[in-house]
Amino acid sequence: MTIHKKPVEEKEHDSEKYRFMKEQVRPQQKKNAIKYAQKAVSVIVLALIFGSAAGAAFYFVQSRLGADMDFRDYLVETVRPEVTGQDDDIDGSKIVRRSVSQSDIDSITNYDHVSKKMAAIGSSYKYALVKVKGVMADNNWKDVNSDDGGVTFGAIFSFTRNEYIIVTDSSAVNGTDEVSVEFFDGTEVKASVINIDSNINIAALRVDKTNIPIATRRKAFPISVGSVSGTINGSNVIAVGAPNGIMYSVMLGKVIKSDIEVSIIDNQLSMYSTDMVSTSISNGIILNTDGNVIGIINNHYTNLTGEKNISFVSINSINDMIELLMRGKNVAYMGMEGKDVDSAAAAEHSISRGIYVTAVYSSSPAYAGGMRVADVVEKIDGISVKTVYALHNVLMKHKSGDEIKVEVSRKVKNKRKNITLSITLS
Repeated sequence: MTIHKKPVEEKEHDSEKYRFMKEQVRPQQKKNAIKYAQKAVSVIVLALIFGSAAGAAFYFVQSRLGADMDFRDYLVETVRPEVTGQDDDIDGSKIVRRSVSQSDIDSITNYDHVSKKMAAIGSSYKYALVKVKGVMADNNWKDVNSDDGGVTFGAIFSFTRNEYIIVTDSSAVNGTDEVSVEFFDGTEVKASVINIDSNINIAALRVDKTNIPIATRRKAFPISVGSVSGTINGSNVIAVGAPNGIMYSVMLGKVIKSDIEVSIIDNQLSMYSTDMVSTSISNGIILNTDGNVIGIINNHYTNLTGEKNISFVSINSINDMIELLMRGKNVAYMGMEGKDVDSAAAAEHSISRGIYVTAVYSSSPAYAGGMRVADVVEKIDGISVKTVYALHNVLMKHKSGDEIKVEVSRKVKNKRKNITLSITLS
């Protein structure tokens, strides 16, 4: 093998070639070393200064607070929480959980049992319910209780040998030319409108039994009317009909606000609000846990009952008017709204006990007879009338065309004056 040696001049040339590296790199390393040494010295000096300052501060604080002070008094003991559960083992074979007592299980089981019992009561009512349909002159079916869609319930309130009497929401039949009802098994028959009371949003229908199959008639039954008495906040209730807009639905809930007073024409309703969620198409009836009807769903007064809660009018408030409707009659009409003036309000405002008039409808008998807002109704036909409900009872005994004498107290020039009005009912 031949070894080629570099010429001497080439070696010298290489040495000269890299000399700039020796002249530049090595002095640079020395310079950096000096720089780092200076920084280290600076850090040490600063550490000594700050350490001395901290020591002086500590000595000063200790001398101020006292030599016997023990900083261990200010230590906070941390308590490790007791382990009540454990994640899966590595192999995932076992999980340790907090034990559930038998009483907990029994409570849940009992609650579930009660809920199912209540739901069964509601479900059994499908044989007392019908779906109401109305048809317009242009043959378009109207089976909705609002413009938003949905179905309208009907409930069999009574029956005779030849017919069923059905109560429904008045919106189902208003403006219709023909009405039909559909029973639980799909049987559909025509119905006739007996009467409508838009003041309470109720209509009464009549269905001929002869048009209904015997098998359907054997299962159909009328509702059982109960009383709202004893229904308070927390009472369990059952909504049936179309409480969510779907026929034959059942909802369970509790009363959350009871005995809400709502003024209507010539009367006052007692309303109840529940924790059941309402929709714009909610309609139906309300049962108590005995399976008796205690109210009819009415969401027309959401400013008082709540916008998102199913509310109902007490059956006690409207049962007498429903009875009149089913006989084809209406309550005599006067045309005012009012609030009860109790003893406390009478004393505070220096007025007599009676009914404070809050509204008088134009073209009504009350307006034509001279009644005005802020009058206090005290007597009708010489009989003391202290509440709106008492006024309603008086009108229930009259009919259209009857003339009544109404004594009112009216403020005239800072004084109250008794005036007798003659009002012809319609």
